[in-house]
Amino acid sequence: MTNMPPDLGALYLRHRDAMHKVAASVLREAGRASEAEDAVQDAIVSIMASPPENVRNWEAFLVTAAKRKALDRIRSAEVRHAGPEFVEAVHDRADDSDLAEDIAEAIDQQERAGHAWDSLAILDERHRKAVWETAALGRLRSEVAAEMNVSPARVSQMSTRSLALLREEMQRKEEGKNE
Repeated sequence: MTNMPPDLGALYLRHRDAMHKVAASVLREAGRASEAEDAVQDAIVSIMASPPENVRNWEAFLVTAAKRKALDRIRSAEVRHAGPEFVEAVHDRADDSDLAEDIAEAIDQQERAGHAWDSLAILDERHRKAVWETAALGRLRSEVAAEMNVSPARVSQMSTRSLALLREEMQRKEEGKNE
């Protein structure tokens, strides 16, 4: 007597609601519950393409397959890199502020950041590392000191001196711009 494969269509019809509930539950946490039916369909298509043998509990098998397909959707590069879904109501301007002012402020901020970056060139490599690692990246002085083979106090001195030099350089550039 040969072992007949099960009727996958009938199994799907019997267990699709459970599969959908599990997939929706997994996807809901990622804000993608609307993709539950797609995850279920992916699971069924995958199973039909390569039917398993010796399954003891088809409901558990199908539910697990749907859950895994839902997790695959969450982990996919498209989801990780696409960012949150665009919701028009969130992006509507709720206040009467002037968009031109916001843009001008953002441009000014970028310009100041560019000047700060350009001003780093006046520092030698060790001073630039000390100030960048502690002030910009917020790393502990002790960690930076260990990397640079100096004491944490020396890193503090280097950072303080570097910040003063950067302020002077940026003020000089700002004054030269306004003349």
